[in-house]
Amino acid sequence: MKKLLACVALLSLTSCGHGDDRHVVRSLTAMERVARTTGPDDAVRPRKVGETEFQAIFRKGDRVYFQVGEHGPGVDPYGYVWSPDQAPVDDSNPSVASSFEHLRGHWYRWRDSY
Repeated sequence: MKKLLACVALLSLTSCGHGDDRHVVRSLTAMERVARTTGPDDAVRPRKVGETEFQAIFRKGDRVYFQVGEHGPGVDPYGYVWSPDQAPVDDSNPSVASSFEHLRGHWYRWRDSY
């Protein structure tokens, strides 16, 4: 029973992207270098930064998003966001619910739900 509960807990963590945290934390310095140089028109599709593979890296305003994956084809993207000026808030359109959870410094876990 304990093994089953441990497996369920591990699966739920990795499906939410939290299993990537240890790789991301070790990659934050390299990710910040990328974030500081990413312009508004510089959408980057798959790219490895530090120890983490990202599906996309893109800027929206003062935030830079590092997309790890999606929970369906083109639906519910998730990953990490660098927001140096302020804690990010859900300011997306009404059809999208964005959530942010502080990781450390200017870094947040991010998830969109459509």
